[in-house]
Order: sequence, then C-alpha cells, then structure tokens
Amino acid sequence: MSEGGEQLYEAWNGQRYEDRVWTWERPHPLRFLLVSEEWDGEQTVWARCAGFQGLFAEEEPPRERLTLSGCLPEGRLRKAVDGAARERDRLGDLSLHVDDEEAETSAPHDWELADVVVLGSRPNEDDASRVDVVIEAEVTGRPGGSTGPRAARVRIYNGCGGGWLGECRRVEGLYGPVRPAVRPEATLVGCEPEELLLRRLTTRREAGDPVDLFVLDRTGRVIGVREHLLLHVGEARPSVLGGAFLDVRLEGGFVPQQPYGSRPAWDVWHEGAPSAPNAWAGLDTKGRAEWLRFARPVGVEERVGDICHLDGRFATDVPGVQCAVGEAIGGPGARFAGCWGVLRGCPCGGDRLPGPVTLVWHDAHVAREALASVSADTEGELTYFESVVRLLEQSGIVVEQA
Repeated sequence: MSEGGEQLYEAWNGQRYEDRVWTWERPHPLRFLLVSEEWDGEQTVWARCAGFQGLFAEEEPPRERLTLSGCLPEGRLRKAVDGAARERDRLGDLSLHVDDEEAETSAPHDWELADVVVLGSRPNEDDASRVDVVIEAEVTGRPGGSTGPRAARVRIYNGCGGGWLGECRRVEGLYGPVRPAVRPEATLVGCEPEELLLRRLTTRREAGDPVDLFVLDRTGRVIGVREHLLLHVGEARPSVLGGAFLDVRLEGGFVPQQPYGSRPAWDVWHEGAPSAPNAWAGLDTKGRAEWLRFARPVGVEERVGDICHLDGRFATDVPGVQCAVGEAIGGPGARFAGCWGVLRGCPCGGDRLPGPVTLVWHDAHVAREALASVSADTEGELTYFESVVRLLEQSGIVVEQA
C-alpha cells in the first residue's frame, strides 16, 4: 500500500467501492480511481489520480457517407427518403444487422450509426422496386480489413433495440481497409499507484488491462463509473504536481476516450451533485447527454410528489427534454429511469405507475417548437415532443401542458 494509503481503508464491511467516500491527505483533490474487478466481484484499486490528460476526445468523431444499396425503406426512413415528413431527414441513430447469405456459419455484423442524415436517393439499377439511399453518419463497430459479404441481407432498425425500418442488399462505404487509430497521448497526472500498477510499470504486457474508471466529486463520493476500459501502461516520471506523485503515460491513449464535448458536464458534477434544478441548462447538446450519464436514475415510485412540475424553459433539444423530465419527477440531478427506447419501438413497452401522477409541463411550447422537425417514432408520424408525451401517458402520467 502506498504512503498514506492507510487513510483510505477503514472498516468497509464489504461495502463496494462505488458506495464509499474516498479521501487522501494531499494538496490536490482526488478525482479518479482506477479499479479492476474479478469475476467474483472482488475489486482492487490500481491507482488514485488528481488528473487525467487525454481522457476526452478533442475533436468531433468523423462522419462518413454511405449508400444503402437496393433498399426497401419503411416507416420514418421511407418518409425521409420521400421528403414527406416536414424536413425530418435527420434520423438520429440507426442500427444495421448484416447477414452473410452465402456463409452458413458466418456471424452477423452489427453496426451502430449515430446522427444519421438522409442526403438523397436514386432508383436502384438492378431492381426498379428498390432505391439507393445516400446517408451521412458517424459509424461505430467497423471490423477492420473486412470486405464484407458478397451477398447479404442488411436489416435496418430504429436505433439499438428499436423498430423495423426496412432492409437493403448492401451498404457501400461500410466495409474497407483498417484505418489506423490516431489517439492523443494519455497521462495519469498526480498518480499514486498501488501494487498492480507498480507491477505493470516493470512488467509490460502486450494486451491491455481491463479497468473501470471511478469519477469522484470534491467530497470524495463516486459520481460515475466508466466500465471496461483498456489500460496500456507506459513509462512513469515524477509528476508535474510535485511531491511523491507520478505521471504515468498510457501507450496508445486511453480506450475508449470520453466523447467530444463531454468535459463541461464532468466539471459541473465534480463540484458535487446538484441541489438546485437546471444546473444542466448551460450545457450544449453533447454536454447535456453526458449529464444524463451522471444523473441518478429514479423511477416514478420515487417521485417528488403526486403532482410534478416540469420547467420547460430549457428543453430545447432531446437530452434537454430528458434532463427536464428527470428533474421534474425525481428532483435535481435525477433522470427518468423509464425506457426511452420505447420512443424508437423498443418492445418492452415501458413500465406503468402503481398510482396516478400528474406532470405539469410549464412552457411546453419551447420543446414543441424546438423539436418540431425531430422524430424518433418508427412510423414517422409524431414529433419527438409528441412521442414523449405519449410515452409518459402510456406510463400512467397525466401530462398537463401549461
């Protein structure tokens, strides 16, 4: 155990690390823990850190142009292709499931496409009943070096776990050569290593070590956990913070990096869980989405009362609506634990309330107008605002728009 480490360990009585309050007698606040967890749940601290360079992506992820070739679109995808949905050509997230029809034992490929935009369409050259749909999206899950199946059936879904949006025969631009990952150097700053990290500094291994990153606020409470990250330990040097700290370089960066634009939400939460509403309101769309990852999930059984009031002044985008709904039901720093995937056709259907609840949505016109051209409905019949109201009402919440 490192110098002063005894102060971190008291009679925890089997309490998990996520539930503890962590402190150290150092001139810099403790912000991060690196923790590994065995299959039986045993947790081990690798290091405590005051800072982390290279944790956040500094650029927007690249967007790519793809063609859904030989497509039979349905629902909101069909409406976007036809241009008949009042500019609803921004489809949000789609999921692709690629089956190789020539290989009986080949595993299907699953892809996630984020922030999909329909750019146009044209008749398919081989089948007049089908179209080629040109889209732009952020692509994740690319199998490097694969040329893709020669004969395939590509099923298109309305986001992960969402409803059916059609199929196509192939996706041009989806497969291709391996693209070298370019990541900025990452460094654990002001690091106090424990036994496992000290061992890795002297005995390197080619494979990365799986760890979880615990994020702490100023009081030492765990406010978030980023799971299943890979640690490739490089060299160590005396820290720029001085004292007995080390700065430990991570080879190949830290995988995966946290999303571009998420840093402001981390900084706000580091000051402590919010005690007043709308602490998220000054964040942009990406920051609000990250805010929801820190917010505590609350179900309707934990609601602030039978009549809840939603401050709709800042519900100007999708994550803003979700932030506002969560705080209305559970108070500052809460997010609604109901399944938002229902908006995209998740078959779970959502949960119903054990008793009546009324949600008074003040300034509802803000979200209604701001999201008039946004839809998550599989059929493309409802705006995002209308879908949210329907979801809440299906859950047993009476929505009154004020």
